[in-house]
Amino acid sequence: MRSSRTHTNRVVKSLLSLFSGNEAMSQTDKLPMLSFTSEVMALLPYSHLENVLFIVHQIAGIISVEGNDLLSRLMTYLRPHGLSNEDSDPNEKDKVERAATKANPSKAKGLSAITKSSFDMDTFSSLCAEASAMALLLRLLNFLREAFNGVTNTRLLEYLPGEKERISDRSPSRINNIPPFNSRIHSVSSSATNSSNLDNLIRQYAEFRQLMRADASQAILSDGDGHQSDDSKTGTKRKRGNSDSD
Repeated sequence: MRSSRTHTNRVVKSLLSLFSGNEAMSQTDKLPMLSFTSEVMALLPYSHLENVLFIVHQIAGIISVEGNDLLSRLMTYLRPHGLSNEDSDPNEKDKVERAATKANPSKAKGLSAITKSSFDMDTFSSLCAEASAMALLLRLLNFLREAFNGVTNTRLLEYLPGEKERISDRSPSRINNIPPFNSRIHSVSSSATNSSNLDNLIRQYAEFRQLMRADASQAILSDGDGHQSDDSKTGTKRKRGNSDSD
């Protein structure tokens, strides 16, 4: 990780590629490995802030494409079962999310469709495993943004992969007294249909929806007019220049 920027970035991209769902091993089988991988990336002793900025930048790109695509596929899959509406507001909790707050989500009123034979549990399990993989990335993004001084909205707006390293980015300091990184995932089986397994699938889905709704990478973007960005750690605002036009 410290030999060169090129090598470091290659390692980071290789690790993050594990979270994509296009490999032979199913996401359900990969989840324990992904849990471990996310924790390693959260706790590595980064010697340059650029390493952290690069990871956050890469995750934001993955989420903007794969995360939103997965969200769309989940909505499309649940819609015929009456669990998602065509005009559902993504900023509001749906039936499945509301059920996830219960002690036994799968038995919640309004989710009877999940227990019917017409509901393809294998497909739902696969989608929820993908959701957990994306959730781990979102947790990692949030953690790194909170764990290091200098990872501000302004710096992320200015950051370009491959840019010349700034002296101020060297020897990043971790912020003390923040909660430890949470790499725990709900244990599920792609074949089991017992209530405990269903409950965990619902919780996987709900966490993904909640994290997507509060996606920290969205705070990196400009406001609706494309002019300013609040800096969540300093409370300042920066006017976007021509360098941000891309």
